[in-house]
Amino acid sequence: MTSPRGTIVCGPSYPYDSNQRTCFTDDRAKIFAWPSRGGVIVLDEAEAIDFEFLGLDPLDPPMKRLTDDFEEDAFCQRLLLLGAKWWDSEARYSIVLEIEIGAQEGCRVDGAFELNKQPPPTMREKRLIKAAWLSTGGVWISKFDTTWAGVDEEDNLIDWDENLGRLRMTRTMNERCTMLRDRFRGTFYPDLKTYRGHGFFNAWEEKELGEVGPLLHPNETKDIWHKAYTSRP
Repeated sequence: MTSPRGTIVCGPSYPYDSNQRTCFTDDRAKIFAWPSRGGVIVLDEAEAIDFEFLGLDPLDPPMKRLTDDFEEDAFCQRLLLLGAKWWDSEARYSIVLEIEIGAQEGCRVDGAFELNKQPPPTMREKRLIKAAWLSTGGVWISKFDTTWAGVDEEDNLIDWDENLGRLRMTRTMNERCTMLRDRFRGTFYPDLKTYRGHGFFNAWEEKELGEVGPLLHPNETKDIWHKAYTSRP
């Protein structure tokens, strides 16, 4: 919009990119997927072997999602096999991420959402999970509680900062399997359908609702964000 004096007047800048596939930060890579039923699936701290498992080039991965919903849903299912989390929306992912990095209760996430009015992270949202697929079949899964949103399982914590560096040195899925088995209390599942836990591995067959609300499509998230943004005092 242009004012009578020629000044360009813009509305608030929407903080989410609902088309992104890959995001690189200073210390990690993230992979996103966009299920047609809503929400967003995110693999935080993705490593080169995760990209290869997904059929992506880790040195030159796609930056945008697939435009065909059927193909994107297939990618979503593949990403869940790596222990990715299925978030209610981009906004919910951003809110929990702010809690993880220690944001103060009075802050507004993405300029809109009051942090102290948001539901606390659920066990599924704060769970730390790593998965590795053995070349001969089956999957090793390690799962730990975390401390940044309260401890629910004191006997199931790990010094993740020290051990993550070791895990990142694995060059193949088989090497990661060995690492999860020997250093990360991994559990082997010959058939993933037998998995019962806080991970989202089998969520595609069963998930219809979010963790703290409905699964939102990007346009719905945008509307909710805009209402929260414009209602600020």
